[in-house]
Amino acid sequence: MAKSPKRLLVVEDNVHDARFVTRALSQTDDTLDIVHVTHADEAVARLGHEHFDYVLLDIKMPGVDGMELLERIRSNEGTSVVPVIVLTSSTNPSDVFRSYKAGANAYAAKPSSLSGYRQFAEAFVRFWIENTLPPRGVVLDQ
Repeated sequence: MAKSPKRLLVVEDNVHDARFVTRALSQTDDTLDIVHVTHADEAVARLGHEHFDYVLLDIKMPGVDGMELLERIRSNEGTSVVPVIVLTSSTNPSDVFRSYKAGANAYAAKPSSLSGYRQFAEAFVRFWIENTLPPRGVVLDQ
C-alpha cells in the first residue's frame, strides 16, 4: 500500500538552516511536501488556510518568536493536535522546559553538520512519518 504524502511546515528564519533541513528531509522521504516560511506571521496565515501534518519550528526568531507561535498553534482548534517539533540552536534547559510546557511534541538542537541534518531527517521520518497521526477533520465528542 502506497503511503499518502504528508505536509510539513518549516518555520525557520535562517535560510541556510532551512535549506539544510529541507534538503535532508527531501532526500530521506521524497513524498514529503515541505513548505518553508521565514516568520511566525506567515506561518499563522498558512496554518489558517492550509493543512499541515507537522510543524518544524525554530524558537529563536525576530519579531513573534517560535514560543509565541507554538502557543498560538496549540490554542487554535484546527491546529491544536498537529505535531510540533522544535528544532533550534538553543540547548538552554529553560527553553526546552518552556517548549514542552507550551505544547511541543519534541525538542531537538540543530545539527552542526550536514551528516547531522541527515541523521535528524532519518529519525524524523522513522518516528513521525512512519507512525499514525490523528485523522484530518475528525472532532471527537468529549
